Amino acid sequence: MVTLSLAGLAALTGPLRSQQARETPSAAISQAQNPGTGLPVQNATPASPAGNAPQAPGAAASEEAAGVTVVLDPAHGGADFGSRGPTGLAESDVVLDFARAARIALEAQRLRVLLTREGNQDPGFDNRSAITNGLRNAVFVSLHVSSSGPVGTARTYYYVFPSDAAPAVTPTASATAAPSATPSGQTASAQPGSRSGLVEWDRAQRSSVELSRQLAGLVQAELVRRFKGSPEIPVAAPVRQLRTIAAPAIAIELSSINVTDAKRLDQMAQPLAEAIGKAVAEFRFPGNAPAAATNGGH
Repeated sequence: MVTLSLAGLAALTGPLRSQQARETPSAAISQAQNPGTGLPVQNATPASPAGNAPQAPGAAASEEAAGVTVVLDPAHGGADFGSRGPTGLAESDVVLDFARAARIALEAQRLRVLLTREGNQDPGFDNRSAITNGLRNAVFVSLHVSSSGPVGTARTYYYVFPSDAAPAVTPTASATAAPSATPSGQTASAQPGSRSGLVEWDRAQRSSVELSRQLAGLVQAELVRRFKGSPEIPVAAPVRQLRTIAAPAIAIELSSINVTDAKRLDQMAQPLAEAIGKAVAEFRFPGNAPAAATNGGH
């Protein structure tokens, strides 16, 4: 088992930068507010999710399983290339290829699959979240490639709120999450079983933390089988993109962009897709879908 470095975990909790900036040295999960894991920031100032959300591709919904949707989020895009390899390889291109491969594998399992971007666009955080928050029985998977770590390994992240000393999860949290106090002192309705309840957009993940942890555990177990040397358990970190997702949400980071032969990364696409598909097939949703998130929390 590989232990994540303190620098890598610190990168998941560091400050956000501008859309074009990179978190160095290892562009950790850019959304993760973490300068050490090496994922450059995507649109630090999100646009309104209602008006500018990317159109979901209709062709990806063929042969759908009843009500189950997997939203794949290739990180970065547009002017935000993410981390860069020594040969000029861009993380934004690699993760888009990963997402396309995963979509094929998931659709073969009769799952509905949506991508937050189909090409070299860079939707804002909220635009990516809005695609998921309007769905029932959806899971969100954000894909990243680090600029550090042993080549050929992978790790999964789920969200932890910085104000929590530890992830606030209980065995019953997936069925009924207790209302949480918002920064303004108001109380947000956070019951995943009710579509009529509203949760504050900026804290939408609060209602799904335990479900996200469960999904992350399933995914990491599959990744370990396929990518030797990967950590045994997922990591809890404040990954920015996951915070505004009102559904089970995880981020997967593969290592590393610093390869001289791009085929090394190409070879990771299929086992990654298989790991996601196997984990999603084993994941069990609660009886009802998460509450809808409102964009009143900015």
